[in-house]
Amino acid sequence: MKKNLNKLHPNTCRALPEAAEHGTAFYAVIGDPIEHSRSPEIYAPMFGQFGINAVFLKIRVVESELCRIRSIVSERSLSGFAVTMPHKKAIIPLLDGIDETAAECGSVNIVTISNNGSTLIGHNTDGDGLINALRETGAGLSGAQVVILGHGGAANGAAAALLRAGAEIRFVTRDKKNRIDMFSAIKHAETESRLLSSADILINATPIGMHNMNNDCSDYEETSFLNCLKPSCIIADMVYRTNGTKLVQDAVRLGLTAFGGERMLFHQGKLAFKLWTGLEYIPES
Repeated sequence: MKKNLNKLHPNTCRALPEAAEHGTAFYAVIGDPIEHSRSPEIYAPMFGQFGINAVFLKIRVVESELCRIRSIVSERSLSGFAVTMPHKKAIIPLLDGIDETAAECGSVNIVTISNNGSTLIGHNTDGDGLINALRETGAGLSGAQVVILGHGGAANGAAAALLRAGAEIRFVTRDKKNRIDMFSAIKHAETESRLLSSADILINATPIGMHNMNNDCSDYEETSFLNCLKPSCIIADMVYRTNGTKLVQDAVRLGLTAFGGERMLFHQGKLAFKLWTGLEYIPES
């Protein structure tokens, strides 16, 4: 029987302190929407393990305000920040530089800050976070047939890392206007159905399934395309919800191995923490 791997490490549930004290370091995640983000509880035990007095903020930044990112960094005295949808690509020209991984996939999810806030460098840990999460399931990546739903910043980061690991990638995309209909449409497209039937790994890199996305409670009710997958296929959903997304729940119900974005978030967070602090977090259990 396969299982739902959509759980955080047990030590990631402690909240960071609400009130800032003298000497507190501030970190943040920026995006829109941002209320759903679980980044603060992911990073809390990492800072705690090393006795670092830090607060992790969730900052909603709409697209029209992204150009103010340097002002936001200054106003909040940030020591580093994470970037989520929809800014992973748009933030690049606002930075002083990006590392090789971010350049390779054209997407940034982590920004390091130096020189008293004057230098912002973009990085991408999404792909390697996903790779580490997949390897925990026992997935073989070299030669694996991977189907990625979506083609945004998250999808690009995943694809770049998977290609480095020797996987073969195929994308299934829809335009933004029709993204909620993507899952419903897949099973009706002969080419896409063939792709699914040969997939060793299926990755949802779209926002479909995010809680209250566009206030649409019906997003991806249609998951019958999962029946096209072979029993050994592993499903990775980059979206996360407290009890697992419908995609993860339905996949597990069919006996497939599946996990949600929490697992990937945890692994990419460990990499981000090292970029920000130079320290390597090792879970206590």
